[in-house]
Amino acid sequence: LQNPTAATLYSQKQIPIGLKNTIDKTLSEYLKDEKLASYNIDNLKQIIEDSKINFNIKTIKWDEDGSEKSTSAEVASILGMILTFIIYMFIIMYGGMVMQGVMEEKTNRIIEVMISSVKPFDLMMGKIIGIGFVGLTQVFLWGILTTVLVSGSLFFFGGNTSPEDMVAAQMAAQGVNNVAAGSSDISIQVQEIINSINFGMIGTSFVLYFIGGYLLYAALFAAIGSALEQQEDAQQFMTPIMLLMAFSLYAGIYSMNNPDGPLAFWCSMIPFTSPIVMMVRLPFDIPVWELALSFALLFATALLIIWFSAKIYRVGILMYGKKPSIKEMIKWVKYK
Repeated sequence: LQNPTAATLYSQKQIPIGLKNTIDKTLSEYLKDEKLASYNIDNLKQIIEDSKINFNIKTIKWDEDGSEKSTSAEVASILGMILTFIIYMFIIMYGGMVMQGVMEEKTNRIIEVMISSVKPFDLMMGKIIGIGFVGLTQVFLWGILTTVLVSGSLFFFGGNTSPEDMVAAQMAAQGVNNVAAGSSDISIQVQEIINSINFGMIGTSFVLYFIGGYLLYAALFAAIGSALEQQEDAQQFMTPIMLLMAFSLYAGIYSMNNPDGPLAFWCSMIPFTSPIVMMVRLPFDIPVWELALSFALLFATALLIIWFSAKIYRVGILMYGKKPSIKEMIKWVKYK
């Protein structure tokens, strides 16, 4: 108690952090009990335990018409993180499919036959749009499944029945006992939390951000795939893109606790990070002007990147035997 640092653990090899934490926690609990006993107050430990209160504040959201709905910060945060991880995986997965497809066609020399009857830009956009529709199909299937689950949950928890009717009906059926009343309150609260989430707005925004983010990154992946012949050579060009997407994911995770903070706001405006970071903010009722500005910047940048990538694609798709540098690829953009 006088010198807590006097205890020392000796070992013949480096101990893991889990073992150190276990020992620290055990000794801390023991010394705390000894410290409490030194005050010579009866039942002091029990008094301290009884004084600990675990308070969980109830949150209510006002609608524009003045009505009230129960909300849950935990549910909104979990929903935002799920959407963030889904769109992150989708962009990487389907963007990678675009690059892989372009590289395979170039390696197999099939592209030389195709390019004789199709413009390079049309060929690139055809591949991007085709794979994009595959992604959208999967998104819509997941959306339908989610809608069915949410509708089933609402039906299970009372559907469109008012809270007062649900309480009265369940009390009458179950004899007005406390357990039934408590269960009714939980059911009503869960229903209100589900109803407080604007799934229509979130679903529509998710699809639009997926389209914008996919077009932006898929165009970059197509440009990289057209300039290279081997998968191993792609690491040099893929690393900056993957680092940017990893930063977007971590920015989204850290924005969960403060969805209106500077990091969340600016990352939801920057087109390269907005599709991922904005997913965290959607369940928290962000202003409409922020959403509109983010959409405008995202799709404007996506069109610019598509134009830039098409310039590289038309030259790189027929280049063989040499791995181009970034400087050389920039020169391709200037070709007429």
